Amino acid sequence: MIKKFTRNPWLIYLPFLFYYAYLIIKNKWPSLYGDEIRYVDFAKNLIHGFYSPSPPHINLWNGPGYPIILMPFVALSIPAIYMTLMNAVYQYLAVVFLYKALRLITNNKIALICGLLLAVYPNNLSMLPILYTEAFTGFLVSLFIYIVTLWYIKGKNYYSLLAGLVLGFLILTKIIYGYVVITCLLICLVSLVFKKRRASYLKSIKILLIAFAVSMPYLAYTYYMTGKVLYWGNSGGMSLYWMSTPYEKEYGDWKVPELTNNQYPTLYKSAEVVVILKKNHSAEIKAILKHNEVEQDELFKEAAIRNIKKNPYKFVKNYGYNFSRMLFNFPYSYAYQDAAILGNILIGSLTLWVSVIGIVLTVFNWRRIVFPVKLALLLTGVYLLASGALSAYPRQLNIIVPVLLFWVGYLAANMKKVELTFYTKRKANDI
Repeated sequence: MIKKFTRNPWLIYLPFLFYYAYLIIKNKWPSLYGDEIRYVDFAKNLIHGFYSPSPPHINLWNGPGYPIILMPFVALSIPAIYMTLMNAVYQYLAVVFLYKALRLITNNKIALICGLLLAVYPNNLSMLPILYTEAFTGFLVSLFIYIVTLWYIKGKNYYSLLAGLVLGFLILTKIIYGYVVITCLLICLVSLVFKKRRASYLKSIKILLIAFAVSMPYLAYTYYMTGKVLYWGNSGGMSLYWMSTPYEKEYGDWKVPELTNNQYPTLYKSAEVVVILKKNHSAEIKAILKHNEVEQDELFKEAAIRNIKKNPYKFVKNYGYNFSRMLFNFPYSYAYQDAAILGNILIGSLTLWVSVIGIVLTVFNWRRIVFPVKLALLLTGVYLLASGALSAYPRQLNIIVPVLLFWVGYLAANMKKVELTFYTKRKANDI
């Protein structure tokens, strides 16, 4: 009976579902704020038969994936607290599907431990009371891993269709994955030409093409609205602009275009910093904001490219700062130090060094790595590289934690084989 219980993830992790709900009820802000307002507004637009307002003031700040999920709640006027409580369900499902994926290619002990690590991951818990996309995206990532692993184990083609559909909806939820999928598709096509083992690349191409097909109706809509091909949204330009800032005490984190002291985290000596920000950016931003939203996106990108060309070394530094924020939640421009940084350093350092060790082992044993892990790593690697080129935060890293645990869990289960292969290759090189 006990053995049967320890192999049922729905029961094992069920207490966390109630704990997540408790965290949300205790900490949910009574009214919508920040990005929450935008997601709900987009859901209202969809209910009324459109997504973006009509030109020239087009709003494509994010994809329609999450607003589609919110539509039934908004249509029935369900209070925000109940919409947010769905984050508990998404996080619970992410944990369960990570366990189920690992159970297919590792053992029960490793699957249990990795599921538990995801269940208690602090950065994810801190996001649960907020009506943002992270919990839902993490669920999609875990579900994608599980379905791809099922396809690898059972070989039934309809799993590839399901995997493509899930990845496609991930694109609609986090539009950066649109660029990720296109990049990975190009990598796989090139590898198909030059690599001998083509089966894995053909499998990957099939899933990626299905995912891209899922996003085609949205791309057709954005083309109709903007006349631009492969236009996923108009939020990237401003993010790239702030990431490319050439000023030494600015680290690539995003600022509100109004340049007020309403920034996160709390600015150091806010009034003085606002003066500095306005001196550095006000004239350029005011000129850009005179245009419509799509033109603003292009002008911000042009300004960012100018900054990068003039100050390439500062861009590289900002790129590093972005990865530091994803891992450690610092540095922020002109911001106070926060005592919470100690916990962030601990968690981020563990994540960093485990990943470094994992990369070394994976490189030396690439041919032994199974297809689901390879595909997950390819998508995640491209995603992280792309995220570093925009204003990045821990929430960008949170959503791929299921992939990191899936990868590390697989390596741990096969550590003896991996170590043996690494040792054999090193010894051969010494000879």
